[in-house]
Amino acid sequence: MLKTWIIYAVTAIAAFIFFLYYKMWVSWYVLMLLPLIPILALIACAVATTKLTYDTQMPADTHIGNPVYLILTTYGIASYFAFYKVEFTITDHMSGQSRKLVVPIHDKGTTKIPVPTDHCGAYSVNITKFSVYDLLGFFHMNHSYESKNKILVKPVPIMPDIMPDMYGFKAKNLRKSKQPNSEIYDIREYQTGDLIKTIHWKISAKKDQLFIKESLEEFGGHSRIVLKLGEDRTKLDQHLGQILFTSLFFLEREIPHKIRIIPPNKSEISYDIENASDLETSLIKILNMRIPKEDPDAK
Repeated sequence: MLKTWIIYAVTAIAAFIFFLYYKMWVSWYVLMLLPLIPILALIACAVATTKLTYDTQMPADTHIGNPVYLILTTYGIASYFAFYKVEFTITDHMSGQSRKLVVPIHDKGTTKIPVPTDHCGAYSVNITKFSVYDLLGFFHMNHSYESKNKILVKPVPIMPDIMPDMYGFKAKNLRKSKQPNSEIYDIREYQTGDLIKTIHWKISAKKDQLFIKESLEEFGGHSRIVLKLGEDRTKLDQHLGQILFTSLFFLEREIPHKIRIIPPNKSEISYDIENASDLETSLIKILNMRIPKEDPDAK
């Protein structure tokens, strides 16, 4: 804009000098028309701003590496009298970093704004400023409407280095058994109502007090998958893919499990996974997590 006004001022001085040395109707018309140019530019800018409408479209989620765009569609008369400059802020919620992007639009229609999908995470693409300029660049006016869009970049399943197996990953726990003669049992003091045949006579004789054998059995508990959050996004993307693969592997075999998240220098977070809905919900929460800064002095 400053450049435009400097050129206009030089032109006005030249027109005035031309009028002084060539006092004919042409120089007079030039001198009279020059003041009208900024006025017409201001009117064009104001009308274009008033008539401006637009909308945005962006998918709610995608997979890492897929090309994605924010589709900005503008409507109005700016293509004839003015042009736009749109300022976007793209925020990576996992790293907490933001960057600004300014895109000039010289006609009405559809504009594609690329969205980063190099790493997994949640990203916001927000319009923070929408400015309308007259074609000559004398004036600009800001449009007050704002648009907020968010997208989840999800991992793709990656087979881990060690394939999970039913035995190695299924956690075992003990609980009371309905079978009276189980090979696994616990010893406790006799209580009123306990069956006489459950008395452990050998220990009772040594302790001079009645003890019984309480039958136990093994049952499948929650398997655990551990994810360590770190600032190395490439490694984190790989681990997220392995977590997704392993969790889907368990769900196909109806094995309930936990996903444990271990942020650096923070308390552990865990999610119980029993079905595909639990996995989807936990994945959304993980991708929206802020990765804490790692303490280089921490051991």
